[in-house]
Amino acid sequence: MESSWIAWAAASAACALFAAGAVTDLRSRTVPNAIPLALLALFAVHVAAGPAGPLWAHAAVGAVLLVLGFALWCTGKFGAGDAKLAAVAGLWVGAADLSLFLLGLGVCALLLSAWALVAYARESRMRSDLPFAVAIVPPTLVVMVPRALSRDIPWSIP
Repeated sequence: MESSWIAWAAASAACALFAAGAVTDLRSRTVPNAIPLALLALFAVHVAAGPAGPLWAHAAVGAVLLVLGFALWCTGKFGAGDAKLAAVAGLWVGAADLSLFLLGLGVCALLLSAWALVAYARESRMRSDLPFAVAIVPPTLVVMVPRALSRDIPWSIP
């Protein structure tokens, strides 16, 4: 099943935007609202241009991750930008690759936490402002980059 070049371009641009989100979070500890909004718009373009699997499954994953991110934000354990980025990552990943995404997210979060605990100096111990987008983006790209590089990889199991 071959998708159009517009869907391919949208997925490729989304990969670049996810990487930009991680870089901005690493530099300034914020993810600008423009990044998740642009990713949402690119997903709409992608869906309109070609097959993306069952849309309800993608929307359900994004909604669940948004609710979980919001709950973590309410408790002060998560940034609002990280919650929005995780939700839009779930939208792009979908239900078919959710287990791979969550496994990668867990591994990256563990590595990020271990890095924060390394005692280089007293102020480098565990902080509440960890750039969690750095943990969200790698598993998202592990799922999305092969799709963006090959038009023949289906977005879901038929």
